[in-house]
Amino acid sequence: MSSIEIRKARLSDLLDLYHVAIKTGDSGNDATGKFLNDEIIGEIYVGPYVTLATETSFVLSEAGKAVGYGLCVLDTLNFQERCRKEWWPKIQAKYQGEPTTGPSGWLINEIFNPTPSPQEILTEYPSHGHIDLLPYVQGQGWGRKMMTRMEFELAELKSSGFHLRVSALNDRGLQFYAALGYEELIRRDDEVVVGKKLN
Repeated sequence: MSSIEIRKARLSDLLDLYHVAIKTGDSGNDATGKFLNDEIIGEIYVGPYVTLATETSFVLSEAGKAVGYGLCVLDTLNFQERCRKEWWPKIQAKYQGEPTTGPSGWLINEIFNPTPSPQEILTEYPSHGHIDLLPYVQGQGWGRKMMTRMEFELAELKSSGFHLRVSALNDRGLQFYAALGYEELIRRDDEVVVGKKLN
């Protein structure tokens, strides 16, 4: 068995991380071939973090190859504004004119109208992130270790709280966060926002 470790993400990891994202892109299940292409999930939920928040982006690495990720940002409002200026324009240019209906419609909508984190929780939970692992490395404690690493980094940077947005259909994910001490903060449409105090 190759050695597995958590390390800082690099821009050179992006293609591997996009692969992880599509393999878990259907509420935790494999979404390969379901959308316009297999990169679109990563372009929304991975690319901006690794590109604009490299200092708080981590990968689960096996023999140098990324097989999972934990991506977080210290200041959600600042990050959303940077994405608006520095990330979304080039992604929007790529998908200009694509229909907002059909299986990929919600992703096209997300690219042109990104869903912000709920304003009302940001005072207490200003940081947010995403975590995903390929199925074969799940259930071995790496998800818990990745969450601990992100929480530690954010606490060191003086964040008061950390939140994550989870599909309401992802029962396994919701149970995982609950076991780590995350509370349900808001339920909106098909999404649940969970959070945990850090300081």
